[in-house]
Formats: sequence, structure tokens, C-alpha cells
Amino acid sequence: MAQTTRIKERQAAQAQRIKQAQAFMVPDNIDVAILGGGAAGLCAAITAAEALGANKRVVIFEKALESGRTILATGGGRCNFTNADLSFENFSHPKFVQAVCKDKDTFLADILAFFRFSGLAWATEDEGRMYPLTRQASSIQSLLLRRAQKAGVQFALGREVISVNPQHNGFTVTFQECFAGEKTHKVHASSVVLATGGLTTTKLAESLNLQTTSLRPGLCALTCTPEPPASLDGKRVRAQAALLRDGAVLKQESGELLLRSFGLSGIMIFNLSRTALPGDVLEIDLLPQLTEEEVAAAVEAHTTDGLLDPQIAAYLSVSNSVEATVAKAHKIAFTVTGTSAKVVPQVCVGGISVEQVSTDTLEARSIPGLFIAGEALDIDAQCGGFNLSWAWKSGMVAGLAAAKSAGQNCESLKEDN
Repeated sequence: MAQTTRIKERQAAQAQRIKQAQAFMVPDNIDVAILGGGAAGLCAAITAAEALGANKRVVIFEKALESGRTILATGGGRCNFTNADLSFENFSHPKFVQAVCKDKDTFLADILAFFRFSGLAWATEDEGRMYPLTRQASSIQSLLLRRAQKAGVQFALGREVISVNPQHNGFTVTFQECFAGEKTHKVHASSVVLATGGLTTTKLAESLNLQTTSLRPGLCALTCTPEPPASLDGKRVRAQAALLRDGAVLKQESGELLLRSFGLSGIMIFNLSRTALPGDVLEIDLLPQLTEEEVAAAVEAHTTDGLLDPQIAAYLSVSNSVEATVAKAHKIAFTVTGTSAKVVPQVCVGGISVEQVSTDTLEARSIPGLFIAGEALDIDAQCGGFNLSWAWKSGMVAGLAAAKSAGQNCESLKEDN
């Protein structure tokens, strides 16, 4: 009965979202069009709308029927929205990120000022991870949506942008209504912020002759051979891992390892997944804090279940060989075969090449008035709030620059008329 009630409630909520989306009429002329209503898109829209002020049109185009929905899945639903130490080595293309964000203290200060003004209170946990005081990602989403609405941002939900064509003093943006048989419409935008992710970014970038790097899942679980036995599925252990390619160590991580029947997961593996390719080897040390002599003493005394989960200890045990058991405890090798579809990736690695974008404004060098933020760029980072930090900051930079560009285009249009 309870499950039936929940299903009906979800269906009613979805029907209401469709009704609200259908009721919104997209303006024919827009000052700033934001493509993508995720973390970067919301920040860009808020910044642009607050900079432009009243009587200006900032519109978010979002394929889904809810803006900011992707935020809800971050940080295990708690939203690790930034980190107290935003060191640039945690990001791909660290020099580019530093050029955009200036220094790590300014980077953090800008993010915290934005959220303090939005009404957020937060707390700092281990390794500098910062969360809303509620420990609920929905708090971040709600505050951003409220601030966006107060600033006058309009939401074109259930609309997927299929092309952006540069024109005199702006762009023609073509979109289709996902709830109306894919009916297409065209509008004019003075400036555009591209804050989409995944294949949508690739399609739009290719149509604009912008170079992209290949996309692949990042911060995700890895499939491997041999697969851990089913008896260990869900078991966690603090461990250390080295990622090797052709015998050379590429990267090392330490932290929580989550054993799954299909492969390996956990924050440590998520961070390595940004680099790992099929054929690479993961060497896992399950007892990095202990010497071989200490492990051997535990094996001989039959007390390894005091060091590890009893089932993991049993998995390590090699009959009649203390030496082999010790070696296995310090090095189990797994060959990476791919990424797992059973765990949703937290980021997408790849995107529009950073060389094509100004570090001052995030404007595409070859297309004046087009700004690129968030996952649309080839920027990704480790777990710990770094990816969201880039989304917030790049959204602010692109949104402010897009507002200035839109203002200039509006003045040019007046002169032409």
C-alpha cells in the first residue's frame, strides 16, 4: 500500500512539472541563454541576472523537468560542495584552473561568499570536505533555485538545445520541447553560456567547430579480472593502491576500498578511475600500515581476523604458506577491464579543449559571446568537493562575462536600429 502511494505521488509530481513546463513561454529575445541547469548553469544564471538587473532576460534551458537535479546525487546525497584546501594539483589542467581562479584562497573565498549570500551554513569534515549544515544536497538546490528566482532567472525546462548558430550581435538558439513531440523553436540570444555535460556538449561543440577531447566516465567503479568473490561484495577496508601501465606506476592512492562482485569501488578507486584504462593493473595493499614481519606474526598466530574483516582475511589465506599469505596481503593484482555501469559516474572526463578558451572570461576565443563553464570544459578533479568547486567558480566567471557581453550587444542592436 505504501509503495503504491509513493508511486502515485511521484506520478503526480511529474505531471505537475510537465504542466508547469508547458505553461512557460520562452521569450523570442534573450539577453543571456544558459544551456544546462546543473551546478555551473545555475551559478552562471544567478551571476548574470544579478549583474544585468531588472528588465533583462536570463533563461536556463534544461532538458530535464527540474533544474539542479544533478546536485542531489553529489556527496552521497549530502553535497560535498567545496573543500577547505582547493589546491590546483587536484584538477586536470591545473595551470588553466589556477589562471581562472587566481589563487586557492581567493578560489575558496569566492565560493563561500556566494553561498553565504545565498543563506547557506556549512560544516567542515575530514580532509577539508565541506557540507551544508543540514548534510542534505537538497539544501543547496533549494537555496540556488530561490536565489535564481529572486534574481529573475527564467527556466525553460523540458527543452533541449539542439543547435547554437552565431549571428550578427548574438546567436540563434534552436531547441526542442521534450514534452511536445520534439517540436522545435528558434530564439535569439545576445550571449550564450554552454554549461552542459556529456554528449550534448560534444554535439554542440562540433557544430561550432570547437575541438573536444574524447569523453569517458570518471570518479566511478572499475571492473576487473579476477573479480572479487561474491562473498566479499560490499566489504570495505582502508587500503593503498597503485595504478600501473606497462609496469610503470602512474598514480597511487590510499583510502577506503569497497570490494564488489563485479570489481572495485570506493573513493580511492574513484580517484584512480580518472586515469585508468583497460589493460592497466591495480596493485592493492590491504595492510599498508603493517610490515611484512607484523603480518607474518598474525598469520602464524591465526589472528589475521583481528587485522581485517574475517571474510577478507579468509580470502587472503594461502594454505600452508605464511610467506604467500603475507605477499597477498601486501599486493593483490587486478587487471582493469573497464568502468562499471552498476555505479553511476560522478563526473565525465573530457570536453571542450581548454586551449580554446580565455582564462579571464571563459569565452571561446573563436566565437565572441559564447562562454563555457563546468563540465562542458575538459576539466575534472578528484573526490572531495573539487568538481563542484570548479562548477561554481566557472559558472560565476562565465555568467558575469556573458552579462557584460549581452549588455554590449544590446547597445549595438539599438545603434543598428
